[in-house]
Amino acid sequence: MPVERSVDAPPAVRRGRRSLLLWALREDVLVETGCPGGSVVLSGRWGEVRLHHARPAVHEALRRMSLGPISLANVVADSVVCSSSAEGSSVSTPVTGSLAEILVALQRLQHLVVRSLCLDSPDHLLLSVVPISPSARFGPGGGGRRQPIRLSQYAFLRTEGKGFVLESPISLHRVVLHSPEAAWVVGMLGRPVTSAEVAAAVPLPAEATMEIIAHLLATGMAVPAEPSLPPPGSGPEPERLDARDGSGAPARATGPDRTGALDRTAGSDRPGAPGAPDTPAAPGFAEDRDPALASWSAVDLLFHTRSTLGRHDADFGATYPLAERMAPAPAVKPLPDGPRIVLKRPSPSGVKLTDPPLTTVVEERRSVRSFGSARLDADTLGEFLHRALRVRSLHENRHNAQEGPFTDRPYPSGGRAFELEFYLSVRDCAGIPPGIHYYAPLEHCLVQVGDAEPGSGMSELFDEARITAGLTDLPAVVITITSRIHRLTWKYSGLAYALTLKHVGAVTQNLYLIGTAMGLAPCALGSGDIELAARATGQDWRIEPSVGGFVLGTLPQERELPASAAHDFHRSNPQTGYGVHRPSID
Repeated sequence: MPVERSVDAPPAVRRGRRSLLLWALREDVLVETGCPGGSVVLSGRWGEVRLHHARPAVHEALRRMSLGPISLANVVADSVVCSSSAEGSSVSTPVTGSLAEILVALQRLQHLVVRSLCLDSPDHLLLSVVPISPSARFGPGGGGRRQPIRLSQYAFLRTEGKGFVLESPISLHRVVLHSPEAAWVVGMLGRPVTSAEVAAAVPLPAEATMEIIAHLLATGMAVPAEPSLPPPGSGPEPERLDARDGSGAPARATGPDRTGALDRTAGSDRPGAPGAPDTPAAPGFAEDRDPALASWSAVDLLFHTRSTLGRHDADFGATYPLAERMAPAPAVKPLPDGPRIVLKRPSPSGVKLTDPPLTTVVEERRSVRSFGSARLDADTLGEFLHRALRVRSLHENRHNAQEGPFTDRPYPSGGRAFELEFYLSVRDCAGIPPGIHYYAPLEHCLVQVGDAEPGSGMSELFDEARITAGLTDLPAVVITITSRIHRLTWKYSGLAYALTLKHVGAVTQNLYLIGTAMGLAPCALGSGDIELAARATGQDWRIEPSVGGFVLGTLPQERELPASAAHDFHRSNPQTGYGVHRPSID
């Protein structure tokens, strides 16, 4: 076990301390060495790897690596001693030959091998590099002591309660920081700094500090500067770039150094010198200019890579991570307290007779941002909610009783979770009192959970909707979509939040199509204030967060719009032959 140290009292640097490289297999890898023909089979989360005709040194190395971090030098030394004893001779296979055999085998197993760095002994681990993808490949990198480096802007530092973990969506490795000294090195990389500056500040031997930095660079957690390139937005690349050493003093020679940086003639930065800048040029980094990364924020890219497969090793899919800790959330949310308004259920046969064809509805679907003077009424709103969001049926789960009952609704939902809930802020609807109402999809009724008084959040929801969607008028209703996220996280690992957003997209299209078929004015909201939504609906945003929004009103009369706007759809789609006139839409 690694020795725990206090961050507040780092050890003083002792002369003679040295860093050691240790090797281990991932914890989920099983090693079978008793196979025919001397083969070794390694089984892990990404399948099996078979090493044919593996030599005894390879067998022994893999066996020990399955138990924890080891030094390959010790394995080789022990193998040589055993070989000499067995043959009764002092002549043995050269140490370098055995080590080469092991390294060749490990080269093929890079995606299963954990590399660790320790100080003096395995009891003082500094960091470990863990592969998280079958495509992971590792080769320690390095740079000049005076070359600026920094932490990648895509790197994330977090804890699992047993130490710090460094992860990045653009890396196929995870770096586990076992010691305060390693965390200290990472802490210094929040801004461009040279390796020499880090080594001078951290209470570690310079060799160990350089090894830590090399491992961070090799995994992409840290990135080296490219002094030959200008910083972002600085204009065309200059013919010469200034460089300073780790102390900030001018360099004393000209021409490129070992890192590729161009040094400046001593004294060339004195005031008034031709071409001398007032301040040294900021170092540039390749990831800041990478067009493939320009469209991604660090958070968005991490979310994308962690909610899909291929670039992480976390549990994923229907693993039931919370099944042993708590019960699943019910298929239908219990009704909240408050006055109830029973809504009218439309006649299915009547809807089929009066609805336009699906193709017509799909082609006419638009976001409507202006609304008519006619009032929305309770019957129309009831039909809209019934057709788009109701519970069609409730079933017992005979195939998986632990999940509990499930429902069937007019829109799709992964795993039949149907975790989305809908709160209607009603401003102007005949037969519905103004206020905030929860839609109960099984009972097909509204339950008033808030009023329209100042401080309820309702007026702010309408103001937010108007700004978010660019509405020219206030709609009759704002629908806040929330997610009972536990319905998903109880069953799924890795994809719960991404899945609920997919469900929002599916239900949004449903709301659009039903609204269009009914001749209403629908419009989705692209964003929302989760704090405001939680206050207005009375929900804990951690348990039932808002994840989407929608507005609904009546269509404006054609006489209220310019003729050109009313005929836009028909003119741009003459082939449809529907002769449809639409309002101010996009």
